Amino acid sequence: MKKVFVALTVIAACYACGGSNTEQKKPISNSENPQIGGETNAPDSSAAAAPATAPATAPATAANASNGKALIEAADCRTCHHDSDKLIGPAYADVAKKYTEADVKHLADKVLKGGTGVWGQIPMTPHPTVSEADAETMVRYILSLKK
Repeated sequence: MKKVFVALTVIAACYACGGSNTEQKKPISNSENPQIGGETNAPDSSAAAAPATAPATAPATAANASNGKALIEAADCRTCHHDSDKLIGPAYADVAKKYTEADVKHLADKVLKGGTGVWGQIPMTPHPTVSEADAETMVRYILSLKK
């Protein structure tokens, strides 16, 4: 019974993470999601807009953490990760214990490209539709969970 549950969980995770779907996914972005600081009635213009995320060197603040949490909730991250409990992937609190602010770019790269071997042999799927800035915001939220 346990093997069946594990197999179904892995299959569900693969399906939720995109699998081999050939349709083009729209990138997740702060500026396009009103729940994470975007504007819903903003006209489309060619003028440069101020970035919706904090600069890459900004430490994890309450606002950054809030944006990061919203980005994680809007993506498929919760399929494999929870804040304090290990699921398919490590708990975010465990990731926060292992890494520091100096690792933000490295961890954001892992979110974008995926990887395996650091937390076991189950691979983390790549998330190419997430922007680098949003991946860094997500990572800063995760690092804010350090106790």
